[in-house]
Amino acid sequence: MKKIRIILILFFLVLFQIFQPNAYSQTKVSPITLQGSAGGVGGVWYIIFAGIAELIKEKVPEIQIKVVPGGGLINPPRVAKGDVQMAMVFAPQAAATYYGRDPFKEKTPDIRMIAGGFGNNYVQFAVAEETGLTSFADFIKKKYPLKIAVERKGTTDEWTLALALSFYKLGYADIAKWGGKITNTGYTDQATMMKDRHVDALWENIAIPAPAIQDSLLSRKIKLLPLPEEVIKWMVEKYSLARGEIPIGSYGIVDKPVPTVLHITSIAVNANVPDDVVYAITKILCENSDRVHAIHASARGFDPKTAWQNLGAPLHKGAEKYYREKGYLK
Repeated sequence: MKKIRIILILFFLVLFQIFQPNAYSQTKVSPITLQGSAGGVGGVWYIIFAGIAELIKEKVPEIQIKVVPGGGLINPPRVAKGDVQMAMVFAPQAAATYYGRDPFKEKTPDIRMIAGGFGNNYVQFAVAEETGLTSFADFIKKKYPLKIAVERKGTTDEWTLALALSFYKLGYADIAKWGGKITNTGYTDQATMMKDRHVDALWENIAIPAPAIQDSLLSRKIKLLPLPEEVIKWMVEKYSLARGEIPIGSYGIVDKPVPTVLHITSIAVNANVPDDVVYAITKILCENSDRVHAIHASARGFDPKTAWQNLGAPLHKGAEKYYREKGYLK
């Protein structure tokens, strides 16, 4: 009799767990489908945003996020104008969009922010070891005929490469005169071109570890080269990038820190997305931070207590409501 009683208790406990409503199942929002602009397919932004979309769909099925390819310079004006409703962005470009600063000429103030801290994107100049190059300055000084693969125009990858060259008053035509070439293509194709020796270098603005660089290392010896101090200082002071270093141990080949610049990744949303939808998204992200961290190594720095800080543009009202309720934002 005692055994039967224990079995019945366990049975009802299981039923209670199954049918007990959680905080998310009680979240009431009207069904909505949002387009979310990430980075290139196969890149870290795409991986992170796709993972976040799945997490949100799991917790609140009424909110569907369709992830589409994008880029660091494409995304801020797209989300501000409502061409997409959400986007992965960098704080400097979010601010530039909101205030109408370089590289954007048009002020588009409908960009709002949800959260930041989804990883640092480092400018990484990965060059085949056989080139003998030791730095970006060495490449410029020698006028080396380097064949470089970089993401499409409209991405921060391509923008930072053009910016670094412009410091020396150089452009892609000058690289061609040296016998080199700039190829604009996605991350997956970059790795293929590097492995097949169609290019000698990759220029990426992406989280560490970058899948294309990892893939390339399977068949070629590669070095990560530093940016010159004067270029870093200029980019930080004039274009609001952050100073950074590719840390020792990266890719198993970095034996001392590699000076570079970086962007901090955030999620933006159009101001017209309903407050309750943005509140629910913010709540899911912050109350499932362990799940967010598990999506990709670069998202491990996401911290709900500080996710509202230094985003470049104002918080969306729905996100602000959540942070104030939790006491993170006073």
